[in-house]
Amino acid sequence: MIKIGIVDHHLNNYHADKFLSLLRGPLKKEGLEIVSAWESNPMGDDWCKKNNVPRAGSPQEAVRDADAIMLLAPDNIEDHRKLAEIVLPLGKPTLIDKFLAPKLSDAKAIVALAEKHKAPIFSSSSLRYAVELEEVKKEFEGAKITEGYVRGMGAWDGYGVHTVSMALRVMGDGVKRLIDTGTKTARSVTLDYGSDRRALIDVRTASNEWHEFNWRFAFKVGDRYVSADIKDYDGFYANLMREAAAFFRTGKASVPIHQTLTTVAILEIANRSLASQGVWVDL
Repeated sequence: MIKIGIVDHHLNNYHADKFLSLLRGPLKKEGLEIVSAWESNPMGDDWCKKNNVPRAGSPQEAVRDADAIMLLAPDNIEDHRKLAEIVLPLGKPTLIDKFLAPKLSDAKAIVALAEKHKAPIFSSSSLRYAVELEEVKKEFEGAKITEGYVRGMGAWDGYGVHTVSMALRVMGDGVKRLIDTGTKTARSVTLDYGSDRRALIDVRTASNEWHEFNWRFAFKVGDRYVSADIKDYDGFYANLMREAAAFFRTGKASVPIHQTLTTVAILEIANRSLASQGVWVDL
């Protein structure tokens, strides 16, 4: 059994609930047990009492006796660096939820800290492991993907990562520049890989976004498109937890660290492009 300590901004969030329910239910065989949790800014009900998880008095206490760490704060990514500065010096495998940091400088600082203390890190959007993407990825492997279209929803700073991650999962590294020709609530980001390879990322915000703009992907394989709508929401969370379990056992993340940093760079540089009225910006 691998003992997990959670460090969070506030534990009453969807990710903490979902991960706990998966690890205690359908994924119990993965052998991960959440043995302690700490939150810097408690909100709402007593999550620890409600879920019978021992409450730690400090982040150090939460992870002291753990084999691995889940650094969550999915709604407060700006807190990742300061929380990482507390837990990474312990040198334990650490899952950092969604993406490393809003700023590339902070993301690089987290990576440098992890390397200094030999603490393996794994950070990814759960949508990278969408069931529908897993089902068709064999068609992508070894093929030259020239065009991609990935649609998503939500505010760019918190949810754009999900759409970007699906694009990078298939198109891979090598983005040379990007441009955002959208608006604050309708982001339209083109990733240019050079050699006539591009991916369009469409992320929209609206009061009915969950109904109208479900996640969707389409990639051109040869002379045809392979596409699907993301419908199995529990499935991508379960797949992320399976990846996390493998990471905790081996210390090896399934997302290369350079792609983890590329994700942050895309999110940040798209904001820069949009603020400049839509201009190409090199990565």
